[in-house]
Amino acid sequence: MEYGEDIKAAKVVIKMLLKARKNLRMYPANNPVYANTLEDTFEKFKSFFYFQDKLVLNIRLYDIYYGEELIYHNNEQKNDNLAFFFFKDGLREFTFQKKMPFEEMEAFLKVISSDFDNEVLDDDTVTLFWENDFQHIRYIVEDAFLADEDYEDQAVAQAKAEKNDPGKFKAIYDDSLVTKDKIEKIDIVTIEDDDLKLLFHELEEDANDKVDKFMDIIFEIFYKAKSNDEFSEIADFFKSAVEYAVKKGNIESATKVLARLKKIASNAKVTDVVKDNIQNIILFAGSEHIIYLLGESLDSGTKTDTDSLKELISYFDKNSIPPFMNLLSTLDTIHARKVVIDVLVILGPKDFMTVTKGLNSPEWYVVRNIIYVLREIGDKRAVDYLLKKVNHPDTRVKIEVIRTLGELGDSRGLLPIIECLDDNSDIQLKFTAIRALGRLASNDARKVLLDKIFKKTFLNKEFNEKKEYFHILSRWKDKEMIACLIKILMKKTLFSNSKVYENRACAAYSLGLIGSRDALPFLYKCQKDNNKLIKEFSDSAIKRIDHESQKQG
Repeated sequence: MEYGEDIKAAKVVIKMLLKARKNLRMYPANNPVYANTLEDTFEKFKSFFYFQDKLVLNIRLYDIYYGEELIYHNNEQKNDNLAFFFFKDGLREFTFQKKMPFEEMEAFLKVISSDFDNEVLDDDTVTLFWENDFQHIRYIVEDAFLADEDYEDQAVAQAKAEKNDPGKFKAIYDDSLVTKDKIEKIDIVTIEDDDLKLLFHELEEDANDKVDKFMDIIFEIFYKAKSNDEFSEIADFFKSAVEYAVKKGNIESATKVLARLKKIASNAKVTDVVKDNIQNIILFAGSEHIIYLLGESLDSGTKTDTDSLKELISYFDKNSIPPFMNLLSTLDTIHARKVVIDVLVILGPKDFMTVTKGLNSPEWYVVRNIIYVLREIGDKRAVDYLLKKVNHPDTRVKIEVIRTLGELGDSRGLLPIIECLDDNSDIQLKFTAIRALGRLASNDARKVLLDKIFKKTFLNKEFNEKKEYFHILSRWKDKEMIACLIKILMKKTLFSNSKVYENRACAAYSLGLIGSRDALPFLYKCQKDNNKLIKEFSDSAIKRIDHESQKQG
């Protein structure tokens, strides 16, 4: 890779995000400009992923960085400033992964294109991200901003503070001094933000180092112990040390202790008394008390090393699952809950039935979190329990159930998914049901989609919904599906009918996603159609097919 190519590609992505925010606000979803903008943005991401597997963007008040490289700067405090837009809502980092599907990118663009000033929206940016449950887009939120409703005012105040001129303050200070009281001039060294951060980091490292040294001392005493009482007393020292480390968020030190103890216990020469004491220490590390301390540490915003945490919970048994589940209803921050959810995904297979009990929680968000955990575990036994939650009173839970039934790919989920296709109470639920059929990827699911498309009532659906149906149909790339889509594309009517034109445009869109060159002659013909929508969608499909062909050589 030529040096700097990934930086150039990252800058192009940022420019495209700015353009997408503007276009998605200006044009309705059935406008070709809207569709072309989504496709162009996805192409820009794919171009970047040619160089790197993930795009990590660090957000500052006026700047966006890719690694150490500044790729965006705007010092105006307005919502059209992309950096300021994210920063004021507490968003500090985004990670876009190479496997990011088109649907996730589209949902992301819809959120950042929302007009929060003029639209009636109950949620903020972070909440909308959370509700979309991105699998390949990660983001880090500074939780202090989420806890305060005046976070936008704080961001503006901070911006103004950063613009203050230190020279003016010095002039005011000099004017206030009485001449006769003047003392000899002293050089003052200003402490910058970076200096404070470095000092804090050194103090933190020093504290961690002392914990490790204390652990080493306990191990030395442990090696010299002889009696059962001594071993028991030293085990209590270890428990206190583990408790202190977790309180301070020093997961790495706690993990090191457990790793060393387990290694000692694996030695055949070690007595049963020593092994029993070591087992007690490990059980204590996974106890309800330590787990709640871990939750408090996560909730406080203490930065936790993910690898160290995963290693720590590898020592926990199934008894640690209920305390972690209880944390889901007590934690205040999104970040902390996300970490606990990831932990439960790892621990869940140790006691699947206990995890399913979380579905009976009175809090809707806990139920939704547990459904996510079950989906990530991937055990099809979950289907029996999920079917009981299809009629949950909260639509957000229902959406999560339908999504999970699709992901698990079990035929028992087909009927409730079909029922949601005709549910007009929530458009997001309908879209989730359409995507769930695509996830099932069965012949029955395919038949349901095609049956819906060929019904007369389908013509009256919104363009966005139609497009979603055809987008999912592109998952089937066989000749029969291609022939079916070509038939829709080439359909003629005696009278001009905009709804039929929409179907034909969607068929062109789907053929472009499939990428079969067999469709090109028909797309070329439609490229000359008098209808602007069909013409532009056919043109986009041809470009996509040609682009994919060139990539494959």
